[in-house]
Amino acid sequence: MSSEPTRVALSVILPVYNAMPWLTVALRDMLKQQLPGGASLEVLAAFDGGDDGSLGFLLALANELGARATDELSTAGGAAPASNPALLQPLRAPETEDHPSFDAAQPGVDQRPLSAAEVAAASRPEHRLRVLRYRDGANRGQGAAMSLALAHARAPLLAQMESDDERRPADAFARMLAALQAQPTWDAVSCQAELVGWPRPGMEQYVAWQNSLLSPEQMAAGRFVEIPALHQTAIFRREAVEEVLATSGGRYRDGPRRHW
Repeated sequence: MSSEPTRVALSVILPVYNAMPWLTVALRDMLKQQLPGGASLEVLAAFDGGDDGSLGFLLALANELGARATDELSTAGGAAPASNPALLQPLRAPETEDHPSFDAAQPGVDQRPLSAAEVAAASRPEHRLRVLRYRDGANRGQGAAMSLALAHARAPLLAQMESDDERRPADAFARMLAALQAQPTWDAVSCQAELVGWPRPGMEQYVAWQNSLLSPEQMAAGRFVEIPALHQTAIFRREAVEEVLATSGGRYRDGPRRHW
């Protein structure tokens, strides 16, 4: 299922854990992006365990994409505990209360997952999917999955997505890339966000505040209030990310140190 890759302009880091049915939409929205000059992106879907069919969908999509996809097993992190550190903490709320969209009976929400064939048909021919997974299949947490994806990323620019995110405009990444290229001193560029799914008054207030920050100066001041930009709204220069992560051994939060 692999072929010699073309030069990759953007690597999209996507941790995956029990992500159905939303994973299907997230992958479609990333693989349909049209980058300037027909440049290619790679989606690094780091499977972090789970039993809801996410891995089956990833492998089915890889099969549909043929030479534009790979399934890569990793022994990385073998020295790290084969458990998710987040699960050692008490849940702030039951899963169905914290994420009401998990309730299949929720009215007004179409939870029919797209098929692998539908996602493949919507994807652009220059883009690639790389399924990354631990050989032991253990769930080590989002930080470990993101660290695994970062270690395998090839592009000088990085984007981060979560598996229940949407990126509807097909030129969303292109517009962000243009803004970043126009500002060579910037480490990253972010976009405004819109909530999807069920009503969440607190999150709606936060997103409205984030969307009001329109300049680097406003965002710099805003960091003393809350996170001024959700990580999945941004594209980062890789060297800036690696400079920040150098203090933690090249890993995201809860991820193992680099032994890739």
